[in-house]
Amino acid sequence: MKSKSLITILIIAIVGALAAAWYFMWYIPHTPAYTLKIIHQAVQDKDADEALRHIDTKSIVKNILEREGNKYIDTSNPFGKATIAAAKTFGPSLIEDVMRKYIEDPDSFKSQPSSTDSTNTAQNDDNMSMVDRLVDGRLFKEHDVEVKNIKSEDDGDTATVTVTIQNNKKNMTKDIRVLMRHLGDGTWVIYDIPDIEDLYTVTRK
Repeated sequence: MKSKSLITILIIAIVGALAAAWYFMWYIPHTPAYTLKIIHQAVQDKDADEALRHIDTKSIVKNILEREGNKYIDTSNPFGKATIAAAKTFGPSLIEDVMRKYIEDPDSFKSQPSSTDSTNTAQNDDNMSMVDRLVDGRLFKEHDVEVKNIKSEDDGDTATVTVTIQNNKKNMTKDIRVLMRHLGDGTWVIYDIPDIEDLYTVTRK
């Protein structure tokens, strides 16, 4: 009787261990949210190729322009239509170049101190731009902006990752949707950020 109980316990333990191994070694690395961690780590490592492999700038620019372009450009005239067309054609490569430069050399994006700042080079956080705080790694590390929650829903081929971001200084919280599609190797690529204006608003100082 004891031997049967021992065998049962061993089977349960083995199954549990296999399930845990599958969850942490296979399932989690294959989730859309985990790809965001891959991008973050690539930025930390200054690996632009790895980061950009998971960001489809062409689709992002196309989707944003089609959804929001008429807010800023009058598309009822030929000039406006030509502007949108040019942005779709040349915008992705320009944005990708900027992203690559930022990832590989973030210090180059810091604001140059003006002559009035020469006597006081240490800017306080309230005077720093969003880009300066992002370059310094302070935007999130100083806890004025925090990621409060990440959840994702996927149907196997596409996914919506919702990132809840809170700006503690502004007492503001926004849910930012990140749309992703499966690359086929277990990882995902971002192809749209429908709430990009909210992202800008909530991460401003």
